[in-house]
Amino acid sequence: MRRRAGSSANAIPPSLALRPASKYVPGAVYSHVSTYRSLKLEMQLYSPSLKVREDGRGGPIAVFSDHDQVGGKVSVDASCCNSGRLTIALEGSFTYTIPTLSESSAGPSSQTQKHVFLSASNVISIAGSEASSPISVFQQAFVKRRPSISGGLSVTTTSSEKSHPFTFHLPQSVRPGEEMPASFTPGNDSPNDKYEISYKVIAEWEPSDVYEAPSRLEVPIIIQPDAEFQCAEASATSTDSWLEMPLKSDRPIPVRCAITLPTSVTFSRSSSIPYFVVFTTTPRSPELAKEIAADATITVSLTRQTIINEQSSLPPTPPLTPSSEESDASMPRLLRRVARSQPRLRPRRTSEASVTFTAKEKPLPQVPVIKTFSNTRTIHHNMCIGFPKRPRQQVDSRQKHPSLESVSSLPDGLHKTKIQLNRDMLPCIDWAGVSVKYYLDVSVLLGQDDLRARVPIRVI
Repeated sequence: MRRRAGSSANAIPPSLALRPASKYVPGAVYSHVSTYRSLKLEMQLYSPSLKVREDGRGGPIAVFSDHDQVGGKVSVDASCCNSGRLTIALEGSFTYTIPTLSESSAGPSSQTQKHVFLSASNVISIAGSEASSPISVFQQAFVKRRPSISGGLSVTTTSSEKSHPFTFHLPQSVRPGEEMPASFTPGNDSPNDKYEISYKVIAEWEPSDVYEAPSRLEVPIIIQPDAEFQCAEASATSTDSWLEMPLKSDRPIPVRCAITLPTSVTFSRSSSIPYFVVFTTTPRSPELAKEIAADATITVSLTRQTIINEQSSLPPTPPLTPSSEESDASMPRLLRRVARSQPRLRPRRTSEASVTFTAKEKPLPQVPVIKTFSNTRTIHHNMCIGFPKRPRQQVDSRQKHPSLESVSSLPDGLHKTKIQLNRDMLPCIDWAGVSVKYYLDVSVLLGQDDLRARVPIRVI
């Protein structure tokens, strides 16, 4: 399969580029045109930018933002059959691995699964110009007489052209924090913990001639976050304000612990997560504070939780079986209508009893099972013995010593550090059955007492 990329000026005449959406070009035309070919199909994608593959294999890849339109044109080769069906689809999938136990292999193995969270398609029925059957002539005459309902005659589009434009509008978020995931390629992680988010445009030609082989063309594309929206998200991760969340224990103890994080709890994968862990004795006890500062065990873990819910289509709900009272009430009306239009007939008591028995004994349809994949993994683990620092109050230049109130409000111990993130991490996702969440699991062990807290954070 050959691929090439060029400028839109070479591919589209200026007269057509200024026209609105028509059968020649899609509604949104961008500055780059990339062409992909198979044996019988040719696809052109119009994108705002292109990206060269890192491995150097193949041509460039069309890049779109989550607020763009994915559009282009598909052409069927002239040597193909004059009639058939052309399907153009946009697919977004989340690929993950499931560990499996194999008897043949010595070590643990994994199985790759794919969850499709985005699927849109256009089906075009291509008819030859010589096809003029009586049925088609009648349909054309009917459409001319009733143009207002021509759009509802068929689900698919009928055309005699060899080149067919298409446009897909990407879905937008409805709830805050819910956005379509960007393309993601796994890094050099464990082979049993690989995730991938990919998008592709698929063109499939199914000829009407049974002796002609069908053709399929799959073109990968890249969906990345909009730069303006990404900058707005990154600006919210400033550490000017902090949020303190307490740690809880199973029983009352004379110690209070808390973890302090930036108020936004949103972090970029190219940044780090700064945090503080503090403790205070209640009431104040210098001896207990000294013992805790030397012997306490502080554990902070960054945990990722991945959940995949396979959406299963429910069967149509059967009509409700009427109760005996409703059926008895409607029976005289039915008998009166039948008596007016039909001669008198003998009642069939046996059939009535059998129908009532069958309606009552009819079983309910089975609810389809939803397949669920759940995985929890520790991304980073940090452990420290004791609280190495004692908090200090910042003193104004005009004051020589801090006030007693400010000193008494300080905690007895402080543990300050950060967790470094990396670009190969999977970002947070909440979209169409795919859920990826991150948590900070904090634990402070004081002898037999364990104070814990789980703080949800957002990684973008």
